[in-house]
Amino acid sequence: METKKLGEFLSGNNRESIPDVAFKVMTAIMKLTDILFRHSQKNFQTLGLKPGQTVIDYGCGPARYIELASRAVGEKGKVIAVDIHPLAIAKVKEKIKKFTLANVQAVLAEKNRTPISSEIADVVYALDMFHMVADPGEFLKELSRLVKKDGTIIIEDGHQPRTKTVHKIEQSGWVKIIRETKSHVKCQRS
Repeated sequence: METKKLGEFLSGNNRESIPDVAFKVMTAIMKLTDILFRHSQKNFQTLGLKPGQTVIDYGCGPARYIELASRAVGEKGKVIAVDIHPLAIAKVKEKIKKFTLANVQAVLAEKNRTPISSEIADVVYALDMFHMVADPGEFLKELSRLVKKDGTIIIEDGHQPRTKTVHKIEQSGWVKIIRETKSHVKCQRS
């Protein structure tokens, strides 16, 4: 079964359902880029998180931003790490324990649905994963449900051109682009 999932993943079919082996390889590659190039630290600084905020790391993957987000929002803030892959949730829980992150919660999503209350987050960010989302409209609908009316949704292109990211966002009708930076597209609810 795992070989079939890997074949589907590599062929571009069912990109949301990453097989365990692909998740582990992705985790190793991300760890290496963070060690060699400090990618996650540089990328994270562009998010502009503030103390006291509630933030959602949607598609948290191997939890590479969790510790940074926890420190940025501080004791009065909250970080909710969301992913569809059980290994991602396990990684978040490992980091919660390792770094004593009392303000971090891990949530397993089912497709584009989470058991998180509506309008809870000041910021929802989805980094290096939007290119893998099978139904961008449903995905952005969920992000817009989670963010407060005046909150910000930050989408990183991932492995697709900015024009494709913008097109998917504009086609969704759920969010509107308020600013583009070199690293991200910042949006608000429509």
